[in-house]
Amino acid sequence: MSFDVISKAILAGLGIALIRFVPANEYAAYTLALAMCAFVTGSISGSLNRLYLITSEKENPSETSAALGVQLLLISLVAILGLPLTVTLGVNYALVAALVVGTCATEFAKTCHQRDLAFTRYSLIELTRSALFAAAVGLLIWHHGSDLNASSVLAVQVLSLALVASIALKGVLSATSIRFAASKAYAQRFVRFKYLDFFAYFFLIGLFSQADIFMLKALGDDQMLATYGSAFRYYGVLSLALTSAHAVLLPALRHAEDAQALAGLLASHRRLVIGFGILCGAAAWAGFWVIPWVDTGRYPEAPTTFAVLSASAFISFAFSPYVNLLMRRQAFRFLLWLVAIALPLNLVISAALIPQVGALGAAISLLTSSAFITGLIFRKSRGLTGTLEPTHP
Repeated sequence: MSFDVISKAILAGLGIALIRFVPANEYAAYTLALAMCAFVTGSISGSLNRLYLITSEKENPSETSAALGVQLLLISLVAILGLPLTVTLGVNYALVAALVVGTCATEFAKTCHQRDLAFTRYSLIELTRSALFAAAVGLLIWHHGSDLNASSVLAVQVLSLALVASIALKGVLSATSIRFAASKAYAQRFVRFKYLDFFAYFFLIGLFSQADIFMLKALGDDQMLATYGSAFRYYGVLSLALTSAHAVLLPALRHAEDAQALAGLLASHRRLVIGFGILCGAAAWAGFWVIPWVDTGRYPEAPTTFAVLSASAFISFAFSPYVNLLMRRQAFRFLLWLVAIALPLNLVISAALIPQVGALGAAISLLTSSAFITGLIFRKSRGLTGTLEPTHP
């Protein structure tokens, strides 16, 4: 896991550099672009990678290429449907579309290694991606100084992803090419009523996770959006621990054969929660001194916003095994209704608070709605920890 630690350190430094060297209006545009990318990849790649992880067989390389082909076809369709956004986004729309494709490809390669419990290869992909992007941004800073624009940052991010994806996919696709017929047949396996809740859940959770940024774009101004974006970058560093937890926990839960093994996994996670809670508290406290130094006072509301987001990161990390447990038990309808209720709650709170307190209102909305979701997930899953059922849908 040392590669994973190095990758996270690189991303942390990169986030600080972007906050410091990208002007507020451009940082707002970059924040919106990342949110759009996260929504699409979370809805499409997030759901299909999760499905692939729990249904695929390592010995079937043709299924691997077909699964990736389905994702690329869906992303192409979404890109076509979203073409009217070019009126407001301009060249950034094409860059976001390319970023989605690159992210999809690299995340799929990581999922294949995750399936095989090959976490060193999984981490190497993330490390290479982070290192290339950081090097490219470093060159931009050296050339442009503190006058970077969102388009140039997105462009080098796309190029970094393209290079990593081209190498990473060779290791998982072998000599098998992507064929439309095979992808169509693979997709038809999941075009069933019982998967409707599964895909709807990932669509809503993808929208929910970025709703605060979309609401700031709609109701606030560039300064509010950039402030939240900067605080969210620090939050993202904390959330990398949550990503790592999901990467390890989902395959481990899949291979847990009895209630005793599951109890051992949950006990190990509870020990990590204590340390992560201390980390979140220390980070929130230090943020009131460190953040103004990083952004040179450009975003005075960022420290308070980050403190609220730190509480959200802790809650998400603490309850992360339980959503994975519900996924294993295929409780998709429960998860779907939960997010279907939490999303309007998030939007109502954001609409009430953003015009009054800006970025802080978006952070409070995220904290409140996330606590609502995770609390009910924990309550639902408590009755499931004593039994295990088959992992295949």
